[in-house]
Amino acid sequence: MLRFKPPHFLTQSLCCTWAALAVGFLSGPVQSAEKNAEKIVNVRDTGAKGDGLADDTEAIQRALDGGGRTVVIPAGTYKISAALLLDSATTLKSDDKAVIRLADHAGNDVDLFLLTNRDRTQGNKDITVEGGIWDGNNEHNTRGLKEQMPCYTGVAINFIRVSGLVLRNLVVRNPDAYAIRACHLEDFVMENLGFDFSSLRMNQDGVHLDGFCQRGVIRHLKALSPFATNDDMVALNADDGSATEYVIQQGMVPGPIRDIRVEHLRAESAFTFVRILSHKELIENVTISDVVGGCRFYAINMDRWRFPEGGGNIRNVTLRDFTIRKMPDDFSEQRGAGQRPLIHIETAVKNLRIENFNRPPQDEQTAPTLVLDTERENRVRLEGLTAQQAAELKALSPALTPDMFANDDEKAGKANHTLQLKATDAKVTLPGGGFSRLHVDDTGA
Repeated sequence: MLRFKPPHFLTQSLCCTWAALAVGFLSGPVQSAEKNAEKIVNVRDTGAKGDGLADDTEAIQRALDGGGRTVVIPAGTYKISAALLLDSATTLKSDDKAVIRLADHAGNDVDLFLLTNRDRTQGNKDITVEGGIWDGNNEHNTRGLKEQMPCYTGVAINFIRVSGLVLRNLVVRNPDAYAIRACHLEDFVMENLGFDFSSLRMNQDGVHLDGFCQRGVIRHLKALSPFATNDDMVALNADDGSATEYVIQQGMVPGPIRDIRVEHLRAESAFTFVRILSHKELIENVTISDVVGGCRFYAINMDRWRFPEGGGNIRNVTLRDFTIRKMPDDFSEQRGAGQRPLIHIETAVKNLRIENFNRPPQDEQTAPTLVLDTERENRVRLEGLTAQQAAELKALSPALTPDMFANDDEKAGKANHTLQLKATDAKVTLPGGGFSRLHVDDTGA
């Protein structure tokens, strides 16, 4: 069972001093309204225009500087040309109609984000970002060429070494790469996030977590445009930062990812819903549930990426209540996206459970539901198949013999299969349909 420690910021008082004054329940000495008012800063009062023409970077940053305050961004369009830096103990609240937009030709520097924390070396704590439409304006801000840049650029929102981060009720629009990227997070919540990618680019992940992220909740994520997200809606990549000769993720490092809960993902035609990547670093105690929609590549991808075969360090992962359609893909056919399975497992995993995986009958795509190919020995239990599925599975997995199947229920048209696979014959393919339960446990052999 996933043990989730409530973020420490949720255990603190729910009312700040100014709110207590407003309702008349302040128990200590009454402070002046003027002193409390200093803790709430409207960016219009520090010079922001919000007209979409003026560069509001410095004005908004003046409101943010120093931390220990709530900064308000009212409705309007705010052009910025450099990353906004958030200090500890800062709450940034934007109106739902506030658009914070990267200026045309702002550049492709590796530190050019819309939003990040100030101290990415020593870290920050207790940062909350609520509301707003955060627009990466990728049509006028393309990332640098790989040959010219030391690492990926084009990330919209970037946080490194933050304890007590909250992102909620906001929209990320048209980043050139990842919408939200993070590393070294503890006790965090990301909820009610929308992704509006009308201008598609490669690597447009929704929420992308790298090493040392733990005790987090990610919930209620929704694609607001066709083909969003154009990469992984949620990525848990423990070895992503180790990359190759090209530093894929600036500031991202390999490290464990643990105690993560992901709930309620929605997209009509995402590229991939969930990616879980490990080569050496540990990913453990992850629960992902209530995922509904269509995908062009994978619903669940547990691959080895560019690493050698036989790797992986994943354990105690539960994925439940998926209803997924395989969608045609007009962008990536050169990589065979249309024939990729909905569930792709090629990395070592201990105690993986997938429960209640549904593939609607109207899904007419021919891609398999499941391919398990870890090049290692696994104990596998697959339940809730129709008789036709069982026959097709046997035909496509010739290493399996009839005595590996047990507890067939012919009357119900269901079958409860227990499979024991050897390392040399580990590939299992389920061509179509859903199932009630899959359990995979690497034997270590």
